[in-house]
Amino acid sequence: MSDALELKPIQVVCGDNNLSNDQTIEVIPGACSPLLSPTQVTENNNKQHLHVDIDTDSPSQPKLQRELQKVKRELNEVVVWKLKLWMLILIIFIAIALVIGISIIVCAVGHDDEDEKYDKSSFVVARYFRGNFTVDAKSFTSDTPDEGTMIELKKQLTGVYNSSPALERYFSSVTIINLKNTTVQFKLEFMMPLEHEELIRYILSLKMVKNVLLQHLYDRDAGDPFYIIPTSLHMEDG
Repeated sequence: MSDALELKPIQVVCGDNNLSNDQTIEVIPGACSPLLSPTQVTENNNKQHLHVDIDTDSPSQPKLQRELQKVKRELNEVVVWKLKLWMLILIIFIAIALVIGISIIVCAVGHDDEDEKYDKSSFVVARYFRGNFTVDAKSFTSDTPDEGTMIELKKQLTGVYNSSPALERYFSSVTIINLKNTTVQFKLEFMMPLEHEELIRYILSLKMVKNVLLQHLYDRDAGDPFYIIPTSLHMEDG
């Protein structure tokens, strides 16, 4: 007997109706089994392809796990004393947050607005404005306006300038000079420091003082008590 067996093709007669009785199939050993039908061979091939597809995706999973393990090992490495890397990063973020928070608190508490520092007793120069306006006739309870009406109008004008951020510190008083029918004449007094050239040009200008009162009149409703008609307002220096 020879040391190696010689593999020879095997002639198999197929019983398939699609083939003639005299037709034979040559089967090469190792290529397929003569005992399997064509359908079974196809199923086996599909299973082999499916197995290959799954195997090709599997190497990506160990790679991701290796990367995560590497990052974890690096974060757990001791950097300074007994502090690990993740501890050191956390401490740095906390320190930055504390510095920002303390800076904001210090700026809010320690900041002094120089513009808010003023001595009202140093305002010794007077500045006057005169004007008139018409009050809606429906605001009066009687045909003849009385002293109470004048007091209410004075209170209204005083409240306007006392609530003005720009003019409140300079405002001194309001005087109702005359009230005839529905027309009111008034006088405004402001006090300024000795250096008041810039104030007269900007803050205590006629335009500024008039616009503060005019804006208040436009913000009121027509049905309010002692309603002043905005378009009737007239004001001048003096």
